[in-house]
Amino acid sequence: MGIYFAVAVGLGILNVFNKMVNVKASEYLGNINGTLINYFEASVISLVIVMLTGKVNEFTLDYIRNVPFYLYLGSIAGLVALIFLVIGTKKSTVMISTVVVLIGQLSTSIVLDCIFFQEDFSIVKVIGIFFVIAGMTFRERIIKKSKADQQQ
Repeated sequence: MGIYFAVAVGLGILNVFNKMVNVKASEYLGNINGTLINYFEASVISLVIVMLTGKVNEFTLDYIRNVPFYLYLGSIAGLVALIFLVIGTKKSTVMISTVVVLIGQLSTSIVLDCIFFQEDFSIVKVIGIFFVIAGMTFRERIIKKSKADQQQ
């Protein structure tokens, strides 16, 4: 269990770092070009990983044709999400955008767990999301109050 926790924390750190790199790339190159660079780099890294694992047969036309079409929609959704994420992070802070994304991911995961894994709807999970929202709201109020006190 500890290894899964460590991997999750590591992925969270990489996710925030990736977000900042994408924001900086979009500042220099524009939103679309910055996002395109990200996808190009990810494609090259994926290609290297596939070659290192020896699963080169996954590049054959027959293999690609047998993959259900809807599975390719993930890359389109990821691209659109990344563009929105970069724009949102530019207009707010990294922490706010990360928490907002977390709230969206948690909410969507509740729905998808019910649909795909036939889990019962859990009000406890929804309450947990509201705790995250309440924590973020509390933090923002403290920051606003601190700024107002500093201006006086």
